[in-house]
Amino acid sequence: MYPDICKIKREVTMVMLLQYYGINLRKSGEISLVGACPLHHGDNPNAFRVDKERNLFNCFTHCGGGSIIDFVMKKEKLSCYHAALRIYKTFYSHETIPKDQKTQTPKTFKLKLQFDHPYLEKRNITSHIARFFQLGFCNSGLMKGRIAIPITDIDKNTLAYCGRTIHRNVSPKYLFPKGFRKSEYLFNIQNIIYGSPNPVFIVEGFFDCIHIHSLGFDSIALMGTTISAQQIDLLKHTGRRYVLMLDGDRTGKQAMTTIGSILKRVNISFKSVYLCHKKEPEMLSKDDLEDIASPNF
Repeated sequence: MYPDICKIKREVTMVMLLQYYGINLRKSGEISLVGACPLHHGDNPNAFRVDKERNLFNCFTHCGGGSIIDFVMKKEKLSCYHAALRIYKTFYSHETIPKDQKTQTPKTFKLKLQFDHPYLEKRNITSHIARFFQLGFCNSGLMKGRIAIPITDIDKNTLAYCGRTIHRNVSPKYLFPKGFRKSEYLFNIQNIIYGSPNPVFIVEGFFDCIHIHSLGFDSIALMGTTISAQQIDLLKHTGRRYVLMLDGDRTGKQAMTTIGSILKRVNISFKSVYLCHKKEPEMLSKDDLEDIASPNF
């Protein structure tokens, strides 16, 4: 099989790749992202730049630049063909988990968290909701000074905590443990009941998902703007219909198109809801969600 390179370059963005690898860069203007180079792991905070409009990257100190395929070639040390194939399998192909891939070991501990915190209040998360999701402000360890959010599997085993910074201009905004593969899981999947006739909202982030759930609707979060074969398996496992509703920015809308085409290809029942520019699911009211979830698909 030889993947369609033109199609891949047209539909898969650098932003999607960065999110897949868990790489966080800071914004620089409307179309650029800047940070330390994730390819040679340098210390210069301005060495690596992504042009979102042209869908290109460049490392000014060591690695050079290029397209999404060049990025994967350099990061994974692959040929052009195998890099394109890797991207295709990640974003297009519905496959089972590779035999040599290790599953995540459930955690045997729980973090001691503060369920009532000013940041949570600002995000309209009451202590009751925080306790339900077992998320809160952490005062120690890797997640110190962050809102720690547990990620669980479908059997409610805690696999990892993600830490969300409560301050502006702190990188990364979302801190995942080293080696954790977020692309293999769906946030809040443990609370999705099998076979219900009501649709499940598919959103990007934790707080979008929590907001929708708190208003009485089922929701899961991709923890990004890509979807993997493992996540597709989880979607199929519930036997539910879905509403795909990502953020209304350019990245979200591009991801809607790509993910939508994948869901169609694997015969998952869903409808796409495109939000207005700069609007996010977290901003929607209960009435908005009821209108969207109406059984018209």
